[in-house]
Amino acid sequence: MLASAQRILFRRMTWLYLLLCFPLIDFALRSLLPVPVLSSLWDEALLALLVAIALWRRLETNRRLPGIGAPLMAFVAIGLGYVVFNLHYPGASIEGFRAVYQYILALAAGFSLLDSREDAERVLKILTVVAGLVGLYGCWQWVTAAPVPASWCDASEGVCRRAYSIVQSPNVLGSYMVLMSPVAMALTVRDKTRMRWVWAAIALILLAALVFAGSRGAWLAFAGSIGLMVMLIDRRLFLAFLAAAVLAAAFVPQISSRFGHLFSAEYIEKSSNDGRIARWLNAYDLMRHEPVLGMGLGRYGGAVGQRNFGTIYVDSYYFKTLAEMGLLGLTVYLWLMAALFRSGFRVWRSQRGGPFWLYGGVLAGLLGVILHNAVENIFEVPFMNTYFWLLAGLLLSVPYLKSKGGEAGERA
Repeated sequence: MLASAQRILFRRMTWLYLLLCFPLIDFALRSLLPVPVLSSLWDEALLALLVAIALWRRLETNRRLPGIGAPLMAFVAIGLGYVVFNLHYPGASIEGFRAVYQYILALAAGFSLLDSREDAERVLKILTVVAGLVGLYGCWQWVTAAPVPASWCDASEGVCRRAYSIVQSPNVLGSYMVLMSPVAMALTVRDKTRMRWVWAAIALILLAALVFAGSRGAWLAFAGSIGLMVMLIDRRLFLAFLAAAVLAAAFVPQISSRFGHLFSAEYIEKSSNDGRIARWLNAYDLMRHEPVLGMGLGRYGGAVGQRNFGTIYVDSYYFKTLAEMGLLGLTVYLWLMAALFRSGFRVWRSQRGGPFWLYGGVLAGLLGVILHNAVENIFEVPFMNTYFWLLAGLLLSVPYLKSKGGEAGERA
């Protein structure tokens, strides 16, 4: 039995590489080779295997999550409390708990499965190539004017062209590009070989797909994350970045037209009646009935609430959390996100040389998704939720990773 477990551990990187190809494998199983049971369970089985391997390895190491242990345990405890004490809708509570907490397990895989900085860089390169393939197909859709549902377009915009690639949503594609484009740009800066031109090409593809997705929330999240990171590096560079952002918003047609309509009276009225503003206000009103604890997991604003109670998506993961978990749950969740960024920032600032830019790209991508969740339910998408926590675990594991010389990196 021990030998069998060791063989599984020996293949841990192979299993991890499969998870890194999540959107490609998921698309193939759901669309090209549709096998209902396999397509719905493969990712959960693979994640469970990787977490089991990570826990096995945890027994042999002395790694401890820096800075996020308390908020993470508090958030898990609150979720378990909802499952145990919500006696009216136990099925929805369990399903809602799974939807929120299942993919956080990827944090353990990212934190415990890697031994060296070369392993971490290889993981980031594979993720970047996969994102490049997804982004390239999105760019092709935009060039060929692939048909899109009318609900994705504002009526006053006329001809509507939006990329959505294999992830089937322009907003999800935009968020995916927000997560990975900073990593591609960092690889371009870090790599001193001819491969840097490959990473530069992929970075351009990801940025083009981000623009072609037409997701205003993703654009704002990208601008916010990159702007903050630039300010933390050199405040003088922030002025140049701000000028570039203003020029893009003013002169890139796809961006200027979408933002121009965002502030129109027609859009505000529509959004207030049955759009984002209305959904956010509805979530707030529901919270007012149970301000501290909320309605309970799986009750409103996401896929579980839609299946069990016919509720609509609230188009904000934080408003969804507010409605379901109340002020207590939202406060602890925001504490977790803040602690994650703070810990990741400390790890990043402890790096010198090339890794400084690489891990800065990871941190910028994570921050972009955190910001985008304010206007989208990004964590309702399995591969995005998985990638976020996997990259978070990778970033937090950096102080424990061995360098080429065989010594662990400097502790943050």
